[in-house]
Amino acid sequence: MRPTLGGWRRLALLVIVVIALVTVAGAATTGTDDGQPSGESVLNDTRERYAAADSVVVTANVTVDNGSANHTATVEFAAAGNQSRSVVTTDNATYRTGVNETVAWYVGPNRSTAVERGVAGRVGGVDPAGNASAENASASVAPSNWSADDANLSVTYLRQGSDDGTDAHVIEVRPDDADARTTATVWVAVDDSRLLRLEATDETNTTVIDYRETRFNASVHDSTFDPPSDRLSITAVERYDAFDTAQANTSLDLPRLDAEFHNATVLTRAAGTHAAQRYRDDGDDVTVVSTTTDREFNRSADNVTSVTVDGHEANATTVGDAAVVYWEADGVTTAVVVEGSEDRAVSLARRLD
Repeated sequence: MRPTLGGWRRLALLVIVVIALVTVAGAATTGTDDGQPSGESVLNDTRERYAAADSVVVTANVTVDNGSANHTATVEFAAAGNQSRSVVTTDNATYRTGVNETVAWYVGPNRSTAVERGVAGRVGGVDPAGNASAENASASVAPSNWSADDANLSVTYLRQGSDDGTDAHVIEVRPDDADARTTATVWVAVDDSRLLRLEATDETNTTVIDYRETRFNASVHDSTFDPPSDRLSITAVERYDAFDTAQANTSLDLPRLDAEFHNATVLTRAAGTHAAQRYRDDGDDVTVVSTTTDREFNRSADNVTSVTVDGHEANATTVGDAAVVYWEADGVTTAVVVEGSEDRAVSLARRLD
């Protein structure tokens, strides 16, 4: 059975679940009586080891097996400062994502996108913080990305053993919730606290991450975090704090919302121009997009409803927790994005000047 794109997305999501599981904040520690370290202290040492490094470069093999299908991928991850990049390679496709000082970007077999860091709107694979979406979230194989979690966990030191000839602490992590089914076993190198292997099961899927290579403080050139120029050529990214300034610096005829203007970002690349305005209206963050690029605003949508906006035939839909209304006229696609109902998005779109 050949894995589908959906299968790879599920694989990436499973990796995130596993990584979240082994986060040790708030964990209950099961120690030993023979002088061995506690499981919590081992994981804390690992997290601190990665967080303290100026850069981390990781190559890992990821396998998810549900008993009837086996999905595998190779993940290459690099991080330095607030920049990161991951490359996920499967049998038949490669997915790349990255965040540099300017933009967050994603490049897949059939789609590519980039937005200025901090632009609101979960459209096109990037969330409001500028982070790549779950499609390519296997970059979370690096524990420097682990964040605190409110879940109560039990961490048990199992034994000191060997992983492929490397002396390792072997730890088991499980949630205290009696209804939880996921258990993770983690191998951590004794000599330098780097991850060696992670195995997790939820009684349906077994996920294995083998860390083939980990390098700390390696020299990583800034160009590592740039999108591939043959797929996503970005010539300029400009941010403006006033509507009039944004309008004066783009050839697009920008629509204006009668609400509190925050900023606008204009991204120019070979495929066209993309402008995103951010507003605040009645407690809601609203993004107004104008683009001449090929954007799929209904991607991952449950359904699409036909509506009319200022005489234009438009579509309203929900993507995740955001409602989107979009239409095309004279080669420019306009979209209004808000975390709310589709009716709310339609109402906002009809207020554009």
